[in-house]
Amino acid sequence: MEYKNILVERKEPVVSITLNRPRKLNAMSLELIQELMDQFYQLRTDTDIRYVVFYGAGKAFSAGADVSMLDGETSGDRFNTLKTFKQGQYLGHDFMRLLENLDQITISAVDGYSLGAGLCIPMVCDFRIASGKALFGVPETGIGIFYTWGATPRLTALIGPAWAKEMIITNNYVTPEKALAIGLVQRIVASENLIEAVQELIETIESKGRIATSIAKKMINAAAAPNMGDLYVCEPEIEERLYLSDEPSEGVKAFIQKRPPKFKGR
Repeated sequence: MEYKNILVERKEPVVSITLNRPRKLNAMSLELIQELMDQFYQLRTDTDIRYVVFYGAGKAFSAGADVSMLDGETSGDRFNTLKTFKQGQYLGHDFMRLLENLDQITISAVDGYSLGAGLCIPMVCDFRIASGKALFGVPETGIGIFYTWGATPRLTALIGPAWAKEMIITNNYVTPEKALAIGLVQRIVASENLIEAVQELIETIESKGRIATSIAKKMINAAAAPNMGDLYVCEPEIEERLYLSDEPSEGVKAFIQKRPPKFKGR
């Protein structure tokens, strides 16, 4: 596959993946997700790579889902529209699982916005390093949708239910300092030191037993994982119900038109 939305740099034992849509603040488009998934499939059997590092080009890590993926319009054939959204949910779940289950140690180096879908990559990485310019948030309910792809239970498992509610329900941004305090990130460094901090972390892990490290990652992930089996089946159905209402359409229209949405609860 030819990549148009990501840059991949391979320097064994590290692969660096840069989200490369800077004009769109690295918004998560369908094409970008598919390119990432293609890379994940390759990494699953690549024993020469032990670390996967994620960066964002430009001023953001990722400002969230591309508007084209959030379009709440249901004009025309509503059944086909809902079917498309449901398929998107399954794709999102598969994307998260692929990343989460990589054998390699995964690291997100977050500089700038990491919002909504753009927080999904750091959320499931093993390590998250933030610059002083990072800003985290989950704006979905503000445009009439909810945090899908299994992201809500994962975020809850990571930072606890109280802070998950704070982020998801209020849409309040989380600063790097607060992110460190609640366990959303493990380190804060200056933007210019982000790459150096990643390299220092890799050097630290490289000095440990490789098999022991791999086992430790799997055991910790298994111990911390929410029960995702039922959610994989039911969350797309919940999403389908949401798009039978007027709220997603109104929310996205308001976002595009840069005005407050007028939600009516139906």
